[in-house]
Amino acid sequence: MNEEPKTRVFRLPITLTPSQKLIEASFKRFNLIRAGRKFGKTKYAEWKALQWMGPPNSVHWHIAPTYRQGRLISWESFKRLIPHEAMSKKPNDSDLMIQLKNGSQLYLMGSDEPDSLRGPSPTSVTFEEASYHKPDVWEHVIRPNLAVHKAPALFISSPNGFNWFKDLEDEALESIEAGKDEWSFHHFTIYDNPHIDRDEIEKIKSKCDPRVWSQEYMANYEASVGRVFHEFQDTKRHVYAFPMPVRNESCYRSIDWGMRDDTAALWAIIRGKKLHIYREHAENGLPASAQAKIIINRTTETEKVDRNIIGHDAAKQDSEMRGLTVQWHFTNAGIRPLRLSSRNKNSARAMIQQLISQDRLVVHPECRKLRKQLLSYSWKDTAMEKTEDGGDDLVDSLHYLCELLQYDLLLDTRRDDVMSRDEKLRLHKIEYESMNRHLYKLNQEEPSKMFETAGSPAGYL
Repeated sequence: MNEEPKTRVFRLPITLTPSQKLIEASFKRFNLIRAGRKFGKTKYAEWKALQWMGPPNSVHWHIAPTYRQGRLISWESFKRLIPHEAMSKKPNDSDLMIQLKNGSQLYLMGSDEPDSLRGPSPTSVTFEEASYHKPDVWEHVIRPNLAVHKAPALFISSPNGFNWFKDLEDEALESIEAGKDEWSFHHFTIYDNPHIDRDEIEKIKSKCDPRVWSQEYMANYEASVGRVFHEFQDTKRHVYAFPMPVRNESCYRSIDWGMRDDTAALWAIIRGKKLHIYREHAENGLPASAQAKIIINRTTETEKVDRNIIGHDAAKQDSEMRGLTVQWHFTNAGIRPLRLSSRNKNSARAMIQQLISQDRLVVHPECRKLRKQLLSYSWKDTAMEKTEDGGDDLVDSLHYLCELLQYDLLLDTRRDDVMSRDEKLRLHKIEYESMNRHLYKLNQEEPSKMFETAGSPAGYL
């Protein structure tokens, strides 16, 4: 009678810290760990990779931002961790591959050449320093490869500004809040590693730039130096859910037109002198008429849109549009009344800053792209503003929205204190009708000088 082959168990020389055990206890199919330097995220990822290779014929991909980083970060470590008796042959130092006697394979790879990752179907994947990978590698290359085996993935990284890794975290948190059982998320700092002496940590902190300390060691999201809207916080101070517009409540839309860049639209209401942004749209590659239909279709029948504004560039004639303007196409599609913005954003920018500082700008959590752009919108060369990834169209749309609503949001509060509601509304109507008559002339003659006046503390009116 033949004896069944015995299974040999190899114990790894790694003891998990309490924080790492917490990650393991709540492990799901997709797992995102935002952690500071020296927390031990790479060591945990190596331990998890080897655990995933336990079942026979498993294939694990340990992916670094570049092939060279994959070699430098974990290759030697994996060779030390895996007992030679468990390997079916020597590690392949050229292909960065280790094969075990149970048929499982470990590949160290780089995502700097995404096409090399297409095709094969791994049984598990680790993204090392995920925030430094190219934005489309996960969604367009790796994610489809996991479908065959319904494979799990682990993302470990410190932040790198407000890039795709922040978007992925938002997606994970949204899934968790919705009660879905697919994602886990953890945030740890250097203080969560019990093996590092606390005095040593304080010495590192004392010699570190505060922003570097916050991002690299405390794993907080930090925008580049020189944020335009530095007071905006992606917390409940400025971002929280609120009821959608009720029937007959005045709503407003702003549009920043673009073909190669995004056409960016925002929907807003005013409640209690606060500007509430409740919907966003950002998409490129579509003609003006198609974008207009999307914006109209995303506006429900119960929303009473009183006013619309579009960027001043929409007044240009376009030969590809038969000599008609973008503004004409949007108006013809049914977005009315539609006004052009001024060219100068200085006043609108100051208004946004004032609304933020006074906690009078509220952004719905679902407006993820706008939130990200407000966080990363920074001065470049002291004159021009841009976000870290170049996407600033929704912020431009917010400029136009504030220009459209400056009278509604910044009426003289001293007069408001002594006037009745009916008096305010009557005066508001008179001022608004007068403003429209003057703006129509400016719009026809010199759009660049619209709202170039001063008088209020921020210089809008």
